[in-house]
Amino acid sequence: MATTNAVYGNHNPFKSPGVEAAFWTLQDSIAMLLVNLFPSITARKGFQAREILSKAFQTYFEANHHETGSMLVQCRYQSLLKKNVPVPDIARYEACGSIAILVNTTPAVFWTLFYLFSQPEILRECRDEVDSIMTVVQSKEHTRRILHISQIRQQCPILSATFQEALRLHTVGVQVRQVMQDTMLDDTYLLKKDAIVMMPSGVIHTDPSIWGSDVNQFNHKRFLKSARTQGEAKKPSPHAFRTYGGGTTLCPGRHFATTEVLAMAAMMIMRYELLPVSGEWTTPRTEKTNIVAGIMEPDNDIEVEVTARQGFEDGEWEFKFADSDMVLAVVADDKLE
Repeated sequence: MATTNAVYGNHNPFKSPGVEAAFWTLQDSIAMLLVNLFPSITARKGFQAREILSKAFQTYFEANHHETGSMLVQCRYQSLLKKNVPVPDIARYEACGSIAILVNTTPAVFWTLFYLFSQPEILRECRDEVDSIMTVVQSKEHTRRILHISQIRQQCPILSATFQEALRLHTVGVQVRQVMQDTMLDDTYLLKKDAIVMMPSGVIHTDPSIWGSDVNQFNHKRFLKSARTQGEAKKPSPHAFRTYGGGTTLCPGRHFATTEVLAMAAMMIMRYELLPVSGEWTTPRTEKTNIVAGIMEPDNDIEVEVTARQGFEDGEWEFKFADSDMVLAVVADDKLE
């Protein structure tokens, strides 16, 4: 809800429980809807859910509620309107476009928190980093702790690297390109003009020639500038990290998503302790990941006991995101030194 409130403003359609439920029904039904074989019959639940979402967004736009939403929604609406796209069609675009806003953020948060809390060394190092961007204001009445989220990239490199490594191991997106002219790759492979090239990120992310012999292991310091892959003293090419795509199809919401996940992670590790009810952390299977997901989704929940950290049980918390020229970059295309 925090994400959609930020995007759509005070009149966020997802505040309606029916609209929120329809979204997740639509997500689960995307595969059958893509087949497009009498969808009102073969994918009835998904078809109806899409209609609920579309009508909710049509009402939202017709009432000009997008004017109180984010610049993302305002600019997208105006861009389509200038192309003479009817409002009902803009609403349909938005209904399905919301998938990009929501579907991958949730599993990205899950995997980041999973690795942080399941490995004490990583948790300790990241807590030390986040502690450096926290201001504590003490008074007789209470304690106020302020987390400066905009400083994470600059002051918390291990937390950022942990997030990137979680994405590397659990990305399932596929990048698609059309060959514009006959091209010979590596003097071996001929790509003919008009052919379609599909590049699964998971294949690139698990190539030992790129990442080293520990490619299948979680190395939370792999993405640090000073890091070298254990066993081969090899620094991976920054262009090999393809979670957010690349080139002209680079995800436009990557900074927004990165900020969301890192802010959530920083908040959780500073305020809470998470312990698995089963007594041990077990990596869940991901065989049921949805076709529209770019990040693997766990097949099952992990039940955890959540308690306040010792010494952090009371007081107020404030999360600040001040203006900053520092970009929360996670891909080489951002050209961030």
